[in-house]
Amino acid sequence: MEDKLLLIRKIAPDLTEEMIKRYRVLKTVRLLQPCGRRMVVLALGMTERTVRSEIERFSVQKLVQVSKTGMTVTEEGIEVLEGLDKIFSVMTGLSDLEEKLAMLLGVKRVLIAQGDADHSERSRKEMGQLAMRHLLEKINEESCIAITGGTAMQDLVFAAPEMPKPMAKTIVPARGSIGRKMELQADTLAVQLAEKLQAEYRLLHLPDNLSETALEEMKKQPEILETIQEMDKANVLLLGVGNALDMAEKRRLDEEVRTYLAQQNAVAEACGYYFNRSGEVLYRTRSIAIDFNEIEKMNEVIVVAGGQKKAESILAVSRSISGGVFVTDEGAALKMLQLLQA
Repeated sequence: MEDKLLLIRKIAPDLTEEMIKRYRVLKTVRLLQPCGRRMVVLALGMTERTVRSEIERFSVQKLVQVSKTGMTVTEEGIEVLEGLDKIFSVMTGLSDLEEKLAMLLGVKRVLIAQGDADHSERSRKEMGQLAMRHLLEKINEESCIAITGGTAMQDLVFAAPEMPKPMAKTIVPARGSIGRKMELQADTLAVQLAEKLQAEYRLLHLPDNLSETALEEMKKQPEILETIQEMDKANVLLLGVGNALDMAEKRRLDEEVRTYLAQQNAVAEACGYYFNRSGEVLYRTRSIAIDFNEIEKMNEVIVVAGGQKKAESILAVSRSISGGVFVTDEGAALKMLQLLQA
């Protein structure tokens, strides 16, 4: 199929560009819905006239519904988008980029959203949808899912549909909750995902950097012990990735630790672990979290992170998770290729 699509593009480039444009407009409405035309214009960088023309066409075709609250994609529109995803991945070149990057990283699979999450909410939301679609293909009613916190995981949970039957057994936080934003903490996202997938959940209310004595005492609490036992059963991990020094500051690590990480060229953080460019662990926070040494035993590890600024961080983590599925965007993917080929 890919060869045929490339032949079509050669013989009718104008036609394929028009198809790609319409696909992008319809997909952007779905990602940002309910939304106004102006939001789509800003997300795609198209003229308002072009977007208005396409929306009017989609409305007539019953692919988009326009109301006072904004535009939304209809059920028929969603069917069209899902049926065309593979085709347009090939036509836009993302399919080739996914395969090339997966081979260079040595990971199981790479999925790439259009755009750059550093500058586009649309790209962030598409990464969430790609990750959620892959997750739903891989889990069953016996799955135990561990999820980290952060904006990438929030977008993934937002993309989860309300399931009519249980899709997993248990959802647990991959580490103790931290930070001031409750909506981004692993505990909060575990509850929200469990509600959507009709699964049970466990919570882990623990800050970072407890003393070793305090941490051991906390582990004896029945509720925390129960959560730890469920975490040990996790066979699916949903993992966000951050910049090492940014995360060290957010988590208020000691000045001595932050200086050490800077001196050792730490570039990535995931689940409380800090990595250098080679993927070696430089430091681990004193908290209860999924053990990275056990990750390779899991059935599925889905890493979600995008934006050109995180390219080096994603590369570092990929060197520790060879069996993972990496969901990213064009901005990060192209920057990673540049770094790998330098």
